[in-house]
Amino acid sequence: MSISQLNAAEGPPDSAVQNRLTAAGLVLATLFFSGSFALQLHAQSKTSRTFAETFGYLEVTLVVGALMAIVSITGLLACQQCLATDRAWYKSKRVWFIVATVAQYLSISQAMSAGLTELVFGVKHTFEAGFLAQMLAVAASLLWVLLLWVAPLHALRSWWPHLWRGERVAVTVTYLVLLVFVLLSNAMIYVIQDGAQSTFWSVLRAVFRQLLQPMLWLNPWTQPALT
Repeated sequence: MSISQLNAAEGPPDSAVQNRLTAAGLVLATLFFSGSFALQLHAQSKTSRTFAETFGYLEVTLVVGALMAIVSITGLLACQQCLATDRAWYKSKRVWFIVATVAQYLSISQAMSAGLTELVFGVKHTFEAGFLAQMLAVAASLLWVLLLWVAPLHALRSWWPHLWRGERVAVTVTYLVLLVFVLLSNAMIYVIQDGAQSTFWSVLRAVFRQLLQPMLWLNPWTQPALT
């Protein structure tokens, strides 16, 4: 489907909305599969720590990813209910469709994090294959950047000339809020599991480290998680 069809004045066609809904459902399924995988991994481990202590970061990733997927589904359902004649930004089919698309990119990033973190870590520390793990982390980092910035910004740029002023403000603010929420929530749990104090500077540093989160998958926590 061409971008011109998505940018039509009457809004994106129902077929495009349905395709996005299907993709959002697949992301949710991937997230729940990742949670089940982590439970099985913990059950087979010899650690005496609880699941929450061991996989606290994964729990946060699953929640954030599920929330992003739900935002996407909600936006797509709202898109189907809006009329092409509505000119208010909160009734715009294009706004809801763009918000859903951006949220879907962010949810995919969380699905990738939930599904691959332990695998990349295991490649390095179980098989002592440092170079292979580094290569996998770099590849995942490229996808991480693509999902969090490149793809959403490309979507906004593609639709930008066709949006009214109110629509532009709505989609820009929504993207920034969702992005900050994803980075901050991931950063906070990394600080907690590292056993560090949750000061402003430690959280800010953790947020910047989240810009390339997959590179953090290679290393164990600095300290045991706080209990």
